[in-house]
Amino acid sequence: MQAIMVKKPERDFMSINRSILAVVILSFFCFTSCKEENSEAFIDELPLTPPFEVFLNLSLISNQTLQTENHLYLDDVGLKGVVVIKRGESDYAAFERNCPHEPERDCAIVSHVNLGPTGSYLECGCGESFYNDKGFPTSGPSPRKLREYRTQLSGNNLIVSDN
Repeated sequence: MQAIMVKKPERDFMSINRSILAVVILSFFCFTSCKEENSEAFIDELPLTPPFEVFLNLSLISNQTLQTENHLYLDDVGLKGVVVIKRGESDYAAFERNCPHEPERDCAIVSHVNLGPTGSYLECGCGESFYNDKGFPTSGPSPRKLREYRTQLSGNNLIVSDN
């Protein structure tokens, strides 16, 4: 009786290493491509403001620009003031007027630009950075979102605060 030897195919050590390397590289690209494009957009490097809470009666004439022009500037709170914008019927937002990109510059003050029925945007007074109505940069050198403050609508009163 003769024994028949069956030779098992040997696995090529190099092909196993290549397969592992391919899986590692593929995993790396998967995880890095799922990350947000601008991860620094959420980092707020502006100094903290003194605590504030402002009550705006929306029926007062002094606050009518919020209804007619969709914005209102509050100069006595925040670092360089706060811009309150009306995004919808009951949707308001408030942002720091100090631009997050080079905030020490004198021109680094955010303004609201109303385009009428087509919308609006926020721009830095230095003319370099532009932001959407959610405070995210849309163009220019600013990698950061505008600092947003809390808004709460209660009847005819809009409360804007830093907490």
